Amino acid sequence: MRTITTVAAALLFVFPIAAGCSSAREEANVPGEEEIGEEGAVATGESALATCYCAAPYTCGHSTSPSYMYPAAYAAIKRAGVTDSQLTQTYGDAEASVGTHCPEPGTSYSAATDVTSTSAPCTRVHRLRMEGFAAWSRVPPTFSAHIHAVYAGTPVLKQSLKNQISSFYQKRNGLANNAIDTICPITDAEITAVRNVQNGGGGTTDCVAGGAYCGGDRVVGDANTLYRCNSDGKSATQIRACSHGCYVAPAGQDDRCRCVAGSAYCGGDVVDGDANTLYRCGSDGVSISVIQVCANGCQWNTGDDDACK
Repeated sequence: MRTITTVAAALLFVFPIAAGCSSAREEANVPGEEEIGEEGAVATGESALATCYCAAPYTCGHSTSPSYMYPAAYAAIKRAGVTDSQLTQTYGDAEASVGTHCPEPGTSYSAATDVTSTSAPCTRVHRLRMEGFAAWSRVPPTFSAHIHAVYAGTPVLKQSLKNQISSFYQKRNGLANNAIDTICPITDAEITAVRNVQNGGGGTTDCVAGGAYCGGDRVVGDANTLYRCNSDGKSATQIRACSHGCYVAPAGQDDRCRCVAGSAYCGGDVVDGDANTLYRCGSDGVSISVIQVCANGCQWNTGDDDACK
């Protein structure tokens, strides 16, 4: 029997930090981050925050889970070479962030993500920008060393992040002083890439003709639907809706629908494969293995394991 679970939901973690925090408020009319404290440093213990900004249940909370990223942003950040372990904040309520990292209104994800810096931070910043992030390298002594990135393709943005993206288009730093970014100067090509993503296009490249993509990963569409890239390398045709979520594969591999671990599927029912072959979904909810070739065909059974006829 298939046990229906949502993979993304299993990843959700909320870490309440302190009681008695103030209610959330919209950020002031500044780009969104104050030049005080360490915008990337978020309390994760019992140290009280003087002021919290995020609405419940996120008040005073913090997470590094990719489940708090918009799916297309997560796909883009992976293409930029950032691993899950390098995500230092996917939503957070540090006082110095003044609400910048709270989830977007009416959603469970934040469009602002902090990632670790590298020995060549501007190289990473450039890759993020070319994938559609308004990104900046934050450095000591004002901040702990990290990279702050706002995904321009997020459909809902709080005003502070809209302000930051506008600041980026002016080649400025996205901070309260709105100075020209001299740490990793913003190029015209980077602005073009971010604008393209904000307008519904892809980042550095379009989709590969014939490739399979989750909506938001190189193709425009629903994040839980799998699409086939058309011959023009820009538009896409729906393959199927993914009832258990869509998996964004590493570069060079087709994306695919997730399946219920341990369940049996005919090829074409959730999993790709021969229509007359029965497959077992792997423990990762993505991989499959052949159970058997069905001599008389394979029977789809809604809500239960498929089986050979």
